[in-house]
Amino acid sequence: MKLSLPLPGWLKAEEEQPIDGVIEPVELVKPGLILFCMVGLVVVSSLLVIWSAHQYRILFNQQQELVQQWDELQVEWGQLLLEQGTLAANNRVESVAIKRLGMRIPEQVEVIRDER
Repeated sequence: MKLSLPLPGWLKAEEEQPIDGVIEPVELVKPGLILFCMVGLVVVSSLLVIWSAHQYRILFNQQQELVQQWDELQVEWGQLLLEQGTLAANNRVESVAIKRLGMRIPEQVEVIRDER
């Protein structure tokens, strides 16, 4: 058994009146495509920003490694210059010449001058 109660006036559906200037679905295609393209461009742009930041970090790390390597080479160069200065000192050259080569200091020195 079905009871039908009368609805109050505020709950009753009003008759729909025709709306002027109704937008057809075909008219929404062009703005939809533009919106889709804009969203695609924003996504591509954000991905390119992420990629460029990653490339920057990689290059920065390489640059830091090269700077560290340059510093190490500078230290090694300074050590080699000190070693060269030590090995080329006059008293060391003289002692090596006497010990290894059996050289001796000459007793008499003659100076020859070129007189033209």
